[in-house]
Amino acid sequence: MAETIEIDVPREGIGEALTEALAAHGLHAEVIDEDDRCALRVRFADEHGRLVDDAVHAIESYLAEQGSPLVVQRANGGAVVRPPGD
Repeated sequence: MAETIEIDVPREGIGEALTEALAAHGLHAEVIDEDDRCALRVRFADEHGRLVDDAVHAIESYLAEQGSPLVVQRANGGAVVRPPGD
C-alpha cells in the first residue's frame, strides 16, 4: 500500500487549491472533510517513477564516486547500467 500522510488544513477553501499545488510537485492529495477536522491525505502520484528516479540517482552517484565509465539509462520501466555508447 502506498505511504500516505495527513495534513490538517483550515476549512476556508484552501484544501482544493493545495491539492493542485501539490500535484505540480508530483504529489496526489485528496481533501478529507470530517465533522471535527479538515485534512489533506497526501501520497506520491507516481511511486514507480520516483523509485526509478531515486535508484538511477543512487547508481549514478556510486558510479561517479568509483570513477566508473559506466552510465545509467532508463529503459523498460526500470534502468540499465551500461558502457557509454552502447
